[in-house]
Amino acid sequence: MQEKSSDFFKTNKYVHVKNLLPVDLCHIASQYAMFQLEQDFEPETGQTAQVPGTHSKYGDLLMETLLLFSTPYIEANTGLKLIPSYSYYRVYKPGDELHKHKDRPACEVTATVTLGWGYRDTQEGWKWPILITDQNQEQKSFSCDLGDGVIYRGLDLEHWREPFNAGEGSFHIQVFLHYVDADGPYAKDHAFDGRKGLGYPEPGK
Repeated sequence: MQEKSSDFFKTNKYVHVKNLLPVDLCHIASQYAMFQLEQDFEPETGQTAQVPGTHSKYGDLLMETLLLFSTPYIEANTGLKLIPSYSYYRVYKPGDELHKHKDRPACEVTATVTLGWGYRDTQEGWKWPILITDQNQEQKSFSCDLGDGVIYRGLDLEHWREPFNAGEGSFHIQVFLHYVDADGPYAKDHAFDGRKGLGYPEPGK
């Protein structure tokens, strides 16, 4: 009998989920992200930038909608009652690297979902993987199709992406859906990431 994803998550603090978002919705969101890249470019800057110079957006209204839409599915796959904190998306470019890290409290539970890609000069069938160090300090690699995601406890497990080695003009779009456990220690201070609610600017702005 196949283990329930929520049981696997409870034991391992991560789970790989197929079809977390519908593929058609991913096509819409990825095209939207590419329009934003061309017309409202927002590079990551400053000391908190994880991928400097790469287009990304905090709390985008479409991605906040995905965050809200996805909540019951993330709950079903984790066995937790969750409160959304914030969404974030990034359009990676060739050479980008996401260094090994853990997350802040507002990212107690995160779903990273693949929205789209366009690869050049890569091996057929290759998909840029996310890497996670599990509780046994073993490296796990996940190459996701459109709409697939990995849900993980970002405060507990290190995660990263090695350099995006693809040809000029390639891209990879990822959305990060962040939550806090409604019954956990971060619910009071980090629900909606300290904002009045979803869709509002990030705290302090």
